[in-house]
Amino acid sequence: MKNILFVLLTFALFNAAFAQFPQRTPTPNDTLKSMQIVAGGKVKFSIYAPKASEVTVMGDYAPQFGADKLTKDAVGVWTFTTDYVVKPNVYTYDFMVDGLKVFDPKNAQYKESNSGFSNLFEVKGAENDFQSLKDVPHGKLEKVLYTSSALGGITRRLHVYLPPHYDEISKKEKLPVLYLLHGGGDNDASWTTAGRANLILDNLYAEGKLKPMIVVMPAGHTPVQGFFMGAGDKQDPFCRDFVQDIVPFIEKNYPVSAKREHRAVAGLSMGGIQTINLALWNPTLFSHVFPMSTGYFPDAIKEITEKHATVMTNPEINQFKNFTIYMGGEQDIAYKNNLNMMKMFDGFGIKYTYQNGTGAHTFLAWRRNLSEFAPLLFK
Repeated sequence: MKNILFVLLTFALFNAAFAQFPQRTPTPNDTLKSMQIVAGGKVKFSIYAPKASEVTVMGDYAPQFGADKLTKDAVGVWTFTTDYVVKPNVYTYDFMVDGLKVFDPKNAQYKESNSGFSNLFEVKGAENDFQSLKDVPHGKLEKVLYTSSALGGITRRLHVYLPPHYDEISKKEKLPVLYLLHGGGDNDASWTTAGRANLILDNLYAEGKLKPMIVVMPAGHTPVQGFFMGAGDKQDPFCRDFVQDIVPFIEKNYPVSAKREHRAVAGLSMGGIQTINLALWNPTLFSHVFPMSTGYFPDAIKEITEKHATVMTNPEINQFKNFTIYMGGEQDIAYKNNLNMMKMFDGFGIKYTYQNGTGAHTFLAWRRNLSEFAPLLFK
């Protein structure tokens, strides 16, 4: 009897406590699917915003850059369905509600950047296999803090990808390093969120196409004033941080080789200029150089031609084992700058190879670039 009375008393107390919390009225948002692949391969976006007056969505899923307007129904759900098939790939999108960028809380997949978060979605298919999450051995991703003496002793963050079976491999040999740089507005997490670098590398390892390596993804923006797209490494605080602090930090804290033939650098857009500045002004640091979707602006080309001819004619530049420039097609916003830059390189006798692809100025191009050049490294 005492046990029964105890249970009844406990139940009564629980109900009394629960009753003091206000009961929430169910809404359409409770069961809403914010992003769906619908019949025929089209994509449907939805967001619950009953008090909004205008909602749009935009992202690299669209053939043309621009915002798509959503339509509101009677219960406050806004929707938009593409009138075209969205091909297999990984895409970003952002909702704008009455002019305010709104993160989609119904979707846990996201891209991190300096300006905040964008959502991601994947359309599965054979073309997408190289960057999909699969049942293969996975590498380890570390967020690492270090002190930058070049930037006044501030604490900075970078990401490090360690290959599958790293613990066993690192006991036997020193590993080569790929330094992988992001673009303007992004940060050190962007290559592993929107860029899926870790999944791409995991899959290449599983296929036996990749030599074990460490991949370091630093933050290209700094709080120190500088010109990230200028001519040479002296104008860019990140380049000073890279040479003085990042490389020494990695070589002190990870079992990596310090030999030139075991270092590579690659970067996209702003990170592509940083890649070129680091490589051409410090050519003995690297054996592999891969700038993507980038090119000097006319003022920088003029400055290089007039003031840095000695740098451009350094014979060490033509000792790179691989210097390949990637472009995302004629729609890439850096396309013209890149043509002008390559013309300048030709004038100085700099040897390089050029691959013009598709995907414009987005990770649609850069993920594919990574999958193509990573197997060429350190062979």
